[in-house]
Amino acid sequence: MKKLQLVLVAFTLFAQPISAEIIWSADPNKSTKVSDYFKRFDDGNYPQDYCVKKGDEKGVPSSTVSVVNDAKYGKVWQINKPIGRKRGEFARFEGQLNSLSPKEGDDIYIAWNWKIDTVDGAKINKEITVFQWKSAAPHNQNYPINMEYDGDLTLNAWGPDYVGNKSYSSRRTVLWRKALPQNEWVSFIVRIKVNKDDFGGLVEFWFNGEKQQLDNLESKKYQVKLSADKTTMYHRTDDGKFVYPKWGAYNKKSCKYNVNAYFHDMKVGTSLQSVLSGNGK
Repeated sequence: MKKLQLVLVAFTLFAQPISAEIIWSADPNKSTKVSDYFKRFDDGNYPQDYCVKKGDEKGVPSSTVSVVNDAKYGKVWQINKPIGRKRGEFARFEGQLNSLSPKEGDDIYIAWNWKIDTVDGAKINKEITVFQWKSAAPHNQNYPINMEYDGDLTLNAWGPDYVGNKSYSSRRTVLWRKALPQNEWVSFIVRIKVNKDDFGGLVEFWFNGEKQQLDNLESKKYQVKLSADKTTMYHRTDDGKFVYPKWGAYNKKSCKYNVNAYFHDMKVGTSLQSVLSGNGK
């Protein structure tokens, strides 16, 4: 009887599902092929990606992605978005080698190391988007969460517009802000619990390995709900047909910059512990 009990205990232990693991990563040491890790690279060469008027991208080089050797981390991804281009972004987790498609109810931890600079040394003083938690059209939010940089880095939430008459600026709330110099590596972890209900989703944020307090620092018509200790925000995080990440440099304010964005140790885990190594710890 005791022997049978031991066998049952052992079976139970080994039969438990893995609850804390890396479920996606993009390591240029294993492959430098963008399509192995991402659905695509958006180089800004689209009719709708004009900076001033339709067609003004003619003669402007497209954005590019490459792998470069960094003094601190070795091989890292580098996105370059030239002046006159609106966009240079990795899009979506669905690669040929490593693939992940977020869905309603998922609870994931997205982690990466990042730095930014300009090729000509110009100061970035207009907000450019460097990360988007994007929704596929038709949508009510377009991007439920994003990060923007203008010398300060901000984490922002965007409320839904169900009737189609609210401006983007009125639906933005700035949750976190920090001054960051160019050409300095920092790390991020963003926990997202994916949910379509108003205030049903959950977001938490770590900067350089330390969990950050969030607040409605700058808002107009929309504010998120916050936990008592302000380290957890409640917000609609699932929108449109599906949601997915984008990393790089984007928006019309970015058109004036020849900007590089660098990425290292990009990964997604099912727990905080699974993604902490290499991201501020």
